[in-house]
Amino acid sequence: MFPLWIDIVFVAVFSLAISFRPIASASTADDVREVEETNVGETARSRACAGSDPSRSAARGLYHGAVPQVPPTERRRRLLRAVERHSGALAAAALAIVTAIGTLRYHAVHAGEPGHLRVVVLGVLLTAGSAATAVLSRRARVREPAAVTLALVAVVLVLVAPSAAWSVVPLVVLLQTTVRVVPATLASGAAIVAAAASVPRLTGSQDPGLVAGCLLAGLVFLAAIVLSRSALRERSTSVRQLVATRARLVDSERRASALGERQHVAAELHDTVLQSVAGVLLLTEAAERSGDDGLARDARRALRSAVAQTRTLVDDLGSGSDDEVDLASDSAEAAARVGAGWSATGEPQPLSPLRALALLRTAQGALGNAERHADATTITLELRYGADSVVIVVSDDGVGFDVEAEVVAGPDGGHGLAIMRRRLAAVGGALDVRSDDHGTVLTATVPVAER
Repeated sequence: MFPLWIDIVFVAVFSLAISFRPIASASTADDVREVEETNVGETARSRACAGSDPSRSAARGLYHGAVPQVPPTERRRRLLRAVERHSGALAAAALAIVTAIGTLRYHAVHAGEPGHLRVVVLGVLLTAGSAATAVLSRRARVREPAAVTLALVAVVLVLVAPSAAWSVVPLVVLLQTTVRVVPATLASGAAIVAAAASVPRLTGSQDPGLVAGCLLAGLVFLAAIVLSRSALRERSTSVRQLVATRARLVDSERRASALGERQHVAAELHDTVLQSVAGVLLLTEAAERSGDDGLARDARRALRSAVAQTRTLVDDLGSGSDDEVDLASDSAEAAARVGAGWSATGEPQPLSPLRALALLRTAQGALGNAERHADATTITLELRYGADSVVIVVSDDGVGFDVEAEVVAGPDGGHGLAIMRRRLAAVGGALDVRSDDHGTVLTATVPVAER
């Protein structure tokens, strides 16, 4: 029987060994929380790129909140990660320490007895092999053949020297942290059976209940470790899947933000530059057909206006600021540019820059469509202020078109109505288009307040 101090050393080493994997799982949980915080920040930044004021506020709140976030205990996290990386080395070191103590104790008690040298040689081999494994595994993972070889030596040592049964406990931990589940469980089971079979020789009692009890306790211990290992493996798999899913979510947010920016630029180009250039083209063609110098001057004036609009658009996109829109005067100017009538009814209501811009760009697009495609003699734009909403109505007496017909957008056009609907929907508005042989009426509505 070992002295009390040896039992205490063993319990300490064993407790440290079996704590490696639970500690590592706690470190993994910390990593998950860190990934979640990082992905939330990435998501907020991606949404902020879309130009929405609430998103920018949310992003600022994540990094400049009123209550500063205390960073996780980085020192503790590093320590736990180091323990996780070197769990095999620590288990091998525990096996070496326990085996060395047992071998020294056996030599002190049984020196000169038959078989003494054989036991000491096996103990030294197991101690040296475990120590070498502990040192080498600091640079690389413990190889499975090395761990299984140590298990075979330990089984032989326990069979010839029952007092070496203490080495079985750190051996099981080493196997379960370095070897695949099936071979680790088989080798661990063999070591536990050998230890239980040596109990009668160790105690001097032939009571079968003692052997059965030790065997049952060892197998329960092994089952608990195997189940814990399986649970940790499942948890690790779930963590990896969670991290991968969140990474895909952040990537989707980035792509959505980039797509939103592209659609925004496309809409701005369509409703400003494209409309102006198309108007210049109509004036130029009319001047060529009639030879009227007045139409040529109008075309040059419209072209200069298109250049000015393009520069303004580039400046706004580069600065990232919201356009300041005077809806009444800007819509009246847009109507005058195509020779349309303009009127306003109701008490003017304050609109956010985004809503006012959505209405203005919709009006510009509708006026451009009527000028180029409707073959109309009269085009009118009416601005209606209501208590809860602001409405722009663009009407013409042209040939009309089939509202229900499917329009395929492409290089030749077909983007206008889709851009209008998308722009209005982004600010809580709606678009209604009605058309027949007698003309077309387009109605764009946005709410005054946030819905």
